Amino acid sequence: MVMADKNTWGIVLAAGEGNRVREFFSALCGGQGIKQFCSVLGKRSLLQMTLDRVQQLIPRERILIIVDKRHRPEAAAQLAGWPEENIIYQPANRETAPGILLPLAHVSHRCPDATVAMFPSDHFISNERGFMSHVAKAVEETKMFPASAVLLGMTPDRIEEGYGWISSLEDGKDKCSRAVRGFWEKPSLPHAEKLMQDGALWNTFVFAARAATLWEMTRQTVPELYGAFTGVRIMLGTNHADKYIDQTYERLCAVNFSSAILARCAARLRVLPVPEIGWSDWGSADRILDSVMRMGRVGELAARLEKHSVGDPSLANLLSRFQTYRKQVAYEAQL
Repeated sequence: MVMADKNTWGIVLAAGEGNRVREFFSALCGGQGIKQFCSVLGKRSLLQMTLDRVQQLIPRERILIIVDKRHRPEAAAQLAGWPEENIIYQPANRETAPGILLPLAHVSHRCPDATVAMFPSDHFISNERGFMSHVAKAVEETKMFPASAVLLGMTPDRIEEGYGWISSLEDGKDKCSRAVRGFWEKPSLPHAEKLMQDGALWNTFVFAARAATLWEMTRQTVPELYGAFTGVRIMLGTNHADKYIDQTYERLCAVNFSSAILARCAARLRVLPVPEIGWSDWGSADRILDSVMRMGRVGELAARLEKHSVGDPSLANLLSRFQTYRKQVAYEAQL
């Protein structure tokens, strides 16, 4: 894989709380159970796995990581040796739009002509190299479609109401990506079923776009947020930047990037279909179990859970499912 050009930057989103799976990760890894800092299989945390993937395409000096300031101890332990100026601590959690715009402001301050690839830090991907080759294609597509954001879309294998869905239009065999017809963030179950029947794709929330395009999309959809972060961009590099950012966050409302910006800018989106590569958004214990089952590594994970006293009923139920699955596999192996 060829490294991206000098104007291509990466942003890794590692500021979430992961409340839906916090008890699970606490039982598995101990401590606070903040999922991006936890390892599920092997020794690498989800964040470290993400950074290793991104560095296949973008050098670390052009990768920024957004972290909540409350997670500073966990981040410091896992990002030792990382350029300090590339670890951006947000003052408070105001959902994904500010979580993207704060590091984007830093990128634009350093490289006004940047193209940015965005990466959540809580995804699992078994074929990492194959996935990053599609990210590289998405970056290339932004040169052909500079006014668009190019999203990676995964072919669904089940009805899932917890994901974003993307429907697309065929618009020429000479293009890798497709024009987006509609974008829906976490639709209802009946709607998700209809979308799957119509051939819609899952939104991985991995995308590439020119920084200027993302600023324009924000200006069109959430002008007050655009104004707030325009001020941040102006203040970066001054002695008052940190205080200004703190004061800005005190006034910010929570804004979801997908529903408030992407869904309202469907005409400016393109989607790049990605074949089956073992991708999953590990936002629930069930999704983690599904991935581990597919890899045949249930025993490894169950053994780790069994070492902890699991008092939460949902975790006890999950461990029971692990054990049932292990017995089923063992029984089938004897047939």
